Amino acid sequence: MDDSTSEWLTYEQAAERLHVSAAAVRARAMRGGWRRQPGNDGKSRVLITADVVRAAAEQPREQPRKPQNPELVNVLREHVATLKADNERLNGDLVAERQRADRAIAGLTALARERTAARQANQEQLAAARAAADKATAELVALAQRLAEIAEVPKPPRRSRLGRAWGWFLRN
Repeated sequence: MDDSTSEWLTYEQAAERLHVSAAAVRARAMRGGWRRQPGNDGKSRVLITADVVRAAAEQPREQPRKPQNPELVNVLREHVATLKADNERLNGDLVAERQRADRAIAGLTALARERTAARQANQEQLAAARAAADKATAELVALAQRLAEIAEVPKPPRRSRLGRAWGWFLRN
């Protein structure tokens, strides 16, 4: 092999030169046993000979094929148009559902705020009721102590019925 007619190219460079994809160059290099080596930049290089380049240039390029059945193409175009219309309709439905979800989220957020405010108001009312109950309890305790002081006044001893009867007997 003559080195003057060969050159080391990356797969991408070889693909441009041969008018194929980089994957096709890799496959041809593996099938054809072409020499490969890593480059300093980390990209692999493949040795392309002038014969390979010449053969690629001589190959006729593929022309885009014309459809064999124009009716089928028309049917497919109509189907594509239908799919596009369906896609637009679904996108509209999606926007409407997103708006509905956003409204629901806003409603739930408002309810959560109201619930938090109600809880706080209930806690404040409960604290006020506890304070009032504590005050009333303190007043009742003071009143009970006062009543106990009043109740400590000595009462005259109580006589039993038996005592009266004996008292008469003993006096006489």
